[in-house]
Amino acid sequence: MRALCFTVDLDRDVNVRIEGRNAAGSLDRGSGTDPRFSSSENGLAILMDILDEIGMKATFFAEASTLRKVDAGLLSGHEVGMHGVDHEDLTLIKDADKKRRIFEEASLAVKDAVGKAPESFRAPYMKMDEETIEMLPEFGIKVDSSSYAVASRSMVPERTSGGIWEIPVPEGTDEHGKKISAYLWPMHESKRGPEDYLRLASVMDEGAFVLATHTWHMVESRERGSMAGEEIKRNIDNVRNVLLGMMDMGLRPLTMTDIRKIMEEGPH
Repeated sequence: MRALCFTVDLDRDVNVRIEGRNAAGSLDRGSGTDPRFSSSENGLAILMDILDEIGMKATFFAEASTLRKVDAGLLSGHEVGMHGVDHEDLTLIKDADKKRRIFEEASLAVKDAVGKAPESFRAPYMKMDEETIEMLPEFGIKVDSSSYAVASRSMVPERTSGGIWEIPVPEGTDEHGKKISAYLWPMHESKRGPEDYLRLASVMDEGAFVLATHTWHMVESRERGSMAGEEIKRNIDNVRNVLLGMMDMGLRPLTMTDIRKIMEEGPH
């Protein structure tokens, strides 16, 4: 298996931690840190156009609050996993019952939106602890993608002692020795180009290469604010070029659940 798993975090615009609260806010653009969702919704529509154009299915890790704000019908045909309710840092929640209530609400929001309970999970902020991962099977979660792993020839997913498949986001160094992960943040901020991610993916000969982004980052820069038309177009072209380039390298587009099923079926 040489798979490309394109994953998208569907959460509030430019999420930021708010001191003293579990729920995240949005970066203050002059009107406070209350959560905003317009960039996430607009970015979702743009990503769907790209995915429809190239015929690729993706895995969306959807925050419950955002899922209720956007047009969930756009997600038809794609996998939708859990990503908390309000982008909570789950490692800071020490009350197990409170954490379970978050999972219950998050799972129900996905089922209500797309008609199917989630089977995959990504922790907000990519912050995970043992208690959290041990709870996931209680809510039907079979796959987690809340960790990073060094990009190598073999990126074959592994199963945890609790039975969860861990499919990490690759990271490594670029040709200049600088750290790079398969999250597309720097490309959206005009600090990297598609070739950097294609080079990272070229290391892998077998397994699953997980590429990750956020919907809001298609139309809003964390550093510069809302993108103008030309910047959005360049952003779209860059994402398309990364996806097509990886497919040209022979990576087969699969969702998290697709990969899990292949691993459980074993070699034929």
